[in-house]
Order: sequence, then C-alpha cells, then structure tokens
Amino acid sequence: MTEAIKKTLQTLEKTGKTYWIIPRETGLFLNKLIRKHDCKTVLEVGTSIGYSGIWIAEALSHTGGKLYTVESHDERFEKAKKHFEHAGVTDYITQLKGHAPDVPIPDMFDLLFLDATKAEYVSYIKTFLFHMKKGGIIVADNALSHREELKAYEEYIFSAKHLKSECIDLGTGLFMSTII
Repeated sequence: MTEAIKKTLQTLEKTGKTYWIIPRETGLFLNKLIRKHDCKTVLEVGTSIGYSGIWIAEALSHTGGKLYTVESHDERFEKAKKHFEHAGVTDYITQLKGHAPDVPIPDMFDLLFLDATKAEYVSYIKTFLFHMKKGGIIVADNALSHREELKAYEEYIFSAKHLKSECIDLGTGLFMSTII
C-alpha cells in the first residue's frame, strides 16, 4: 500500500461518523476478498466520500482491475473525486453520477458492493444481478447494524435459489452472497 493511500485512508477515518464510511476492518476484508478471487471488475453502489473505493481500488491495482462506483449526492461525489486523486487511485476508478438503478452500467462484474440507501438493496440486487459473472460475489454492508431495514434484502438473498448467502459478523455486519 502506498503512502498516499495510507495517508488518505487515515484522514478519512477521522471523518467517518460524519460521512458514514465503512469500518477499517470491512475495507481490509474487501481488499483481501478482491485479491483472493482475482476480481477484475467491481461495482460499488454508494461511493460516499470514497473511503471504501480506495480500499477496493488498492486491491484492483494488484489484479489489474477497475472499480465503477455510483453516487447520487453531489457533495459526496466531488469529495470522493478529490480523495481518489489524493490517494493516487484514479486510474482504477470510474465514478458514475446518479441514482444507482438508473445509471447505465458498462460492464459485467466479479464483485458488487452495496453500501447505499438500505431500503433499496433489493432493488439494487435485482437491477445489477444481470451484470454479474457466474461465481460473482455480492457484499452488502450493515447486515447487523441495520438489520430491520435490511429484512427484505435478507429474505431475498436467503431464499434465492441462484445465490449462496451468509451473514458475516465483521464491522457493521456483511451479507455475502455468491452467484451459483
């Protein structure tokens, strides 16, 4: 990990509560998951200020991959852009502006990371499932911290015959599903 990435992550960790960034252990988990599965294309729904995107892009710099990250909020979109520049990871990232289900998606993905409006997780997975490669992984944040809000999502992934899902007690909790 470069010094620019380390410094940017440390700076963003100080503003975590203001902008709802993922916990550091979740960033590390995503980074290792991407490397382990040699992911080449990742879609992130909910860029916020770019913290998770930096973790993802750092892993993709080792796999030769690309992150497509979607954010609808103007201020967060611009802050993320600056943070990606400071971290030196812009070569690995394409930012997409808009409401996730309405944004044209340019690729098929190895990994989908959901960390946006919790009530829309089912909509996100139904929209983007058709952009996932067989064996692709879907990681949804806040499985434990927002359990009630994610009840419909949890029911969907655990009843879907084309998904193998589990809940991981890490950070704020993660639902992880593999397309079978």
